[in-house]
Amino acid sequence: MNLTDRIRADILSGKFEAGAVLSQVELAARYGVSRIPVRDALQMLAGEKIVEVLPGKSARVVSLSRHSLDEIFDLRVMLECDLLARAIKQATAADLVEIDYALKKSSLEAGRPGWQAGDWLFHQTLYAPAGRHRQLALIEELRTSCILHATGYQQLATETARWLDDHERLVAAYRAGDSDTACAILRDHILAAQTQLR
Repeated sequence: MNLTDRIRADILSGKFEAGAVLSQVELAARYGVSRIPVRDALQMLAGEKIVEVLPGKSARVVSLSRHSLDEIFDLRVMLECDLLARAIKQATAADLVEIDYALKKSSLEAGRPGWQAGDWLFHQTLYAPAGRHRQLALIEELRTSCILHATGYQQLATETARWLDDHERLVAAYRAGDSDTACAILRDHILAAQTQLR
């Protein structure tokens, strides 16, 4: 794992909270590297909107206002439901096999540390048949912003049974080609996460 990946993982796991100031000198000492690779890693993470670079050799983990968080969830509902409907129309038998695999994998990881990766794999696999890579990248960026909102994102794991039920119902509607029902389930799923984060 390269330095950028290590810092990103530590941010997304909550080792650095939203709003925390990250000193290049302190990060260099923490990861056992010189300051130059830390600077480069922070620039990469700034491009991903995970940190904002500050004057004076530091950066701050992005922190969102309630208004910004609401905007992000509105965008997620719009982009994810659109992508889901498109994917359902184009899904093949091979895609359904991949979706079943992703569902099983995410169900096994649910409620454990790092469960967000399995959850993203599941959603990414649902959306992949649409073949809209830019839209998928936007969704990933928005989801990352939600994770950054609070280390308390782990609280979402307390609703594991509900999320798993949503996933099962979502796949059933997907398999039936019922994009209206699938999109309604997905919309409620996303908005429930928003409510939990608040």
